[in-house]
Amino acid sequence: MDEKMTRREALRGLFYAGMGLAVGGPLLKSESARAAGMSGPWDEAPDGTKIDTRTWDKMGETLGLLGLGCMRLPTQRGSRRLDQEAVNAMIDYAIAHGVNYFDTAPAYGESEVVTGKALSRHPRSAYKIATKLSNMGGRATLEAGQQMFENSLKNLQTDYVDFLLLHNLQGIGSYNTRFRDNGLFDWLLEQKKKGRIKHLGFSFHGTNADLPPLVDLYDWDFVQIQLNYVDWKEMSRGWGAGGSSETNSEYLYNYLVGKGIPVLVMEPVKGGALANVSDGVGALMRERHPDLSPAANALTFVGSLPGVMVTLSGMSNMAQLKENVSLFTGFKPFDEQDMAFMLTVADLYKSKGQIPCTACAYCMPCPAGVDIPGNFRVFNSASDALLSSDTGNKEIRDKRKAFLKLYNAQKKGTRADACVACNACLPKCPQHISIPQHMQRIKDLVAKI
Repeated sequence: MDEKMTRREALRGLFYAGMGLAVGGPLLKSESARAAGMSGPWDEAPDGTKIDTRTWDKMGETLGLLGLGCMRLPTQRGSRRLDQEAVNAMIDYAIAHGVNYFDTAPAYGESEVVTGKALSRHPRSAYKIATKLSNMGGRATLEAGQQMFENSLKNLQTDYVDFLLLHNLQGIGSYNTRFRDNGLFDWLLEQKKKGRIKHLGFSFHGTNADLPPLVDLYDWDFVQIQLNYVDWKEMSRGWGAGGSSETNSEYLYNYLVGKGIPVLVMEPVKGGALANVSDGVGALMRERHPDLSPAANALTFVGSLPGVMVTLSGMSNMAQLKENVSLFTGFKPFDEQDMAFMLTVADLYKSKGQIPCTACAYCMPCPAGVDIPGNFRVFNSASDALLSSDTGNKEIRDKRKAFLKLYNAQKKGTRADACVACNACLPKCPQHISIPQHMQRIKDLVAKI
C-alpha cells in the first residue's frame, strides 16, 4: 500500500476512534479497482470507471466495496416471476463497473437460478458467488442440507462457491440444531477442503450476547451482520419490539473487527426503508448533503466503516444500481462529524414511529392472506403524519388522506384488518417485530383517521 493510502487509512482510524469504533484489529486496504488490477477485456466500463475495492490479506480477496444482493431482483411486469433479461442487464452493468460480489440464497425463490444464468455468461474469474445454507424449518437433516448445497451449485452453474454462509444464525441453539447435531457442519468442512467452498462464514440475526459464542466455534473467514445508521445504537429488538437495547450494530461490528474478522453488511438501507424516509428526515439530510439521496446517505455511513469489506445492497432496478455504482466510484467516506450527524438522524427517524421492517418477506405467506411487508411500507410512508396530534394542520391532514388512499389501494383481504393475530409470522421474522401488534396499531389508526 502506498504512502498516500496509508495516511488516509490512519486519518480515518482517528475519527472512527472518536466515535468509539474499534480500530485495534487489522484494517481493510482501500483502493481503486483499476489499481487493484481488476480490469479485463470482458468487463471494461464504457467510461473506464470502476467502483472502489477493499482487500483483506488473511482472506486473500479483493472485492468491490459495493455488492449486489440478489433477493430483490426485478420482476416481470404484472408478475412475481423474476425478469431474466433485466437481471442480465443489471449484472452486465455491475461487472463492467467493478462489482464482483453477488449474494443469493435458496430461500430467495428463483434468485439462484436467475443469478446463475446471468453470471455464467461471464468468465468465472470476473465474479464471486455468495450463497447460503437456508436449512430452516423442517430442512435440518444432513441429507437435506447436502442436497441444498448441491442444488445451489447446479442452479448457479458452478462447481464451487466463493462464500458460503450458514444462513440466519440466531445463537448456539440454531447452530446446534441445524449444523452440529446432524453432522452438516463437518460435511461442509470437508467440502471446503475439496475446494468446493472457498470461504466459510454465517449471517447473524441474534442478540449481542449470542455473537461471541458463535464466533468462538470456528476460525470463520467472515461474518455478515445487519448494519445501518438507524440500528447502530439500538436495533429493532430494542425499539421496534418493545424490548431493551440488547442488540445493536455498533457492538456487532466492533466485536468482529476486534477479532480480525472481515465484516459483510446486509440491510444497509433496511430493505429500502431508509431510501423512503419521512419529509422531515429527508430535509435534514438534504440540508447537510444536498448531493446525496437518503439511500446514498445510508450507504455512505456503512461504507465509511473501515472494517466493512462489502456493503450489500438489494437493488431491484437499473436506476438504483447506477446510483449506487456512482456513489462507490471514487468513494468519499463520511468524516467524524458526518457520522455523528447520521446518528442524530437515526434518533429523529425512530421518533417518527417507523416499523423496522426490511421487506425480506420471510414472514410470508400469511395464513390469513395479509400482505405484511406491504402494510408496513404504506404505514412507514406517512407515519410522522399519522402519529401527529396536530389535526388542524392542513399538510398533516393531506398526508393522512394520502395514507388512506394507499392503504385502501391494497387488495381487499391483504390489508391489516385481515390479520387474525394467529402469530404464525412471529418466529419467522429476523427483525423480531411484533407483527400482530403493529397490524392492530394500523387498524386502529385507520379507524381513527
